[in-house]
Amino acid sequence: MLRTQPPTKISKRAVLIGVVLIIANSYWIAYVEMLWHTAHLTIVTLSVNVMFALLAITGLNIVVRQITPSAALSRQDLLVIYGMLAVGSAFSGHDCMPRLMGLIPYVFRFATPENDWEALLFRHLPPWLVVSDPRAVTDFFEGEVNFFRDGYFRYWITPILSWSVVIFSLMLTFLCLTSLIRRQWVTHEKLAYPVIQIPLEITADDGAIFRNRLLWMGFGIAAGINLLNGLQYFFPALPSIPVKQYDLNIYFTQKPWNALGSMPLRLHPYMIGLGFILPLDLSFSCAFFYLMGKMQLLYGSMMGIMHLPGYPFFGEQGTGALFALLLVTCWSGRKHFSQVISRVFHPDREDEADEPLSYRTTVITLCLCLLVFMGFCVKSGMSIWGCIIFISIYLLIVVGLTRMRAELGPPIQAVGYVTPQYLTISMFGTRRLRAGNLTMLSLLNWLSGASYASFRTHPMPDQMEAFKLAERTGIRNRTMLIVLVIASIVGIESSLILYPYTIYKEGVAAGSEQIHSGGAEAYNFLSSWLINPKPTDWLAMAVLGLGFVMNLGIMFLRARFVWCPLHPAGYVVGVAPGTMNLVWFPLLFGMIAKWVILKHGGIKAYRRGMPFFVGLVLGEALMGSFWPIMSLVLRSAVYSWI
Repeated sequence: MLRTQPPTKISKRAVLIGVVLIIANSYWIAYVEMLWHTAHLTIVTLSVNVMFALLAITGLNIVVRQITPSAALSRQDLLVIYGMLAVGSAFSGHDCMPRLMGLIPYVFRFATPENDWEALLFRHLPPWLVVSDPRAVTDFFEGEVNFFRDGYFRYWITPILSWSVVIFSLMLTFLCLTSLIRRQWVTHEKLAYPVIQIPLEITADDGAIFRNRLLWMGFGIAAGINLLNGLQYFFPALPSIPVKQYDLNIYFTQKPWNALGSMPLRLHPYMIGLGFILPLDLSFSCAFFYLMGKMQLLYGSMMGIMHLPGYPFFGEQGTGALFALLLVTCWSGRKHFSQVISRVFHPDREDEADEPLSYRTTVITLCLCLLVFMGFCVKSGMSIWGCIIFISIYLLIVVGLTRMRAELGPPIQAVGYVTPQYLTISMFGTRRLRAGNLTMLSLLNWLSGASYASFRTHPMPDQMEAFKLAERTGIRNRTMLIVLVIASIVGIESSLILYPYTIYKEGVAAGSEQIHSGGAEAYNFLSSWLINPKPTDWLAMAVLGLGFVMNLGIMFLRARFVWCPLHPAGYVVGVAPGTMNLVWFPLLFGMIAKWVILKHGGIKAYRRGMPFFVGLVLGEALMGSFWPIMSLVLRSAVYSWI
């Protein structure tokens, strides 16, 4: 563990570099994740694009330090850049802002006499949130025009400003919540924050890890695999290393075994490296509950209950498990939260000197942000009670995922097949909600990301990790808060301006999956809710309650029996098949490697072997970003690392 250092000033150069990188990153993501869908840089907890930028800047900084030490960035500067880019990439990434881009004009492009969207949906849509001009909509999808010079910006300025209010109020809400729970998780509970271990290692002032041979061995293996496979993509005659070719489903083709579906045997070095860093019980639990989910599919096929709507309710199981984890977290922090309430009414400057803001200011800001969000929703046709239900469920899920990431750092954070919209519909049905609530629920669908893997990209876990980095390296929490606010503003506005600019320039091809799915999901949901009213889904709610109780039981067993290998966070992640299909095998591989090293060499061998697995992460981060950068030059599809 690194000792906490005295507060250190951050150079203005670091903030400026962070701002420039966020803008460049938004342009990069606009092409490779939104338009071409050829790279998936931001779907993992330690985003590949962020690690690539940190590795490049750290390497350049080492060279500068050798030539002119006074011009080099400090370790704190490097970590501020990392935190800014991580937060700036979160809403801009794979599952969020690209889906919003599709939602804004989609309904006016794909309304047909068959779906009758014009009569069914148009009258419910707030005009300040969508683009309806026929020419602006047509050219959005066909491209080859200039967003600014040809006058399309005037049709988008109102939606851009309107959505900016929503997104920035939410970003401030997350920052306020992070500030309120920071002391409990960082100082009192001293959670592990596994994800930040690699940034801390590679930015160390002595640069010792870069002199470790094991690091370069792992780096060479990961980079070599990606380089060879990337070249083979362009020159098929070359050999390749099949790290993502095999799937166990080729052996399960007969009923009931074919119900197991896809079970890929992938060997991503990046995931193996992250799996080695994770606690053994989490890695085991993720694999265990993933396989348990497959057994539920098999059982459903054998018993003939696969036809039940929603079976096997993976989303409800994961959400119930997440709420149980959050409940226990709140209970364990009850003394801190009572102190926060006390400080709101009776401030103590000395006690709150190390906080980003005073608790009173933080709570007032939080309330104002929530009022702004609610006012926006009510103005758009939502009822007050509907808005309260939605934002409550949304924030519960977000805080739960942030806790899970802070404590255990799963390679991909997600809740499968459940969003706040889905839970609201399941709880109340569609008749009680009425058209105004249903419309806003569908328009806010992009906030949760893809339905099969919700919340893979979200800023609050990155915000919390930034404050942990501040605590570990002596950065003032108020300074970190300021730079995160700057990163949020730049990330939001650069995305909302650069994304439509690139789309109008290039057009929306069939491969632009995130744009199409963002609009299609939202309006297909809305039309189905309006045409086919649904009652409360009591079965889904019962399964959610069962998942809640089961995870409470797992936590009880862990508290009573130290040998219990199951972790409650593993239940949340493991039953999200859209996520675990990608990572279950490399996670299992990394877990076995860690277990063998600890069993036969102890903690000393584990620490000695760590640089090799860090090298796997860095090597794939380098080449996994190199090919998407090349795609901007070559303007063609390239090899994707995942």
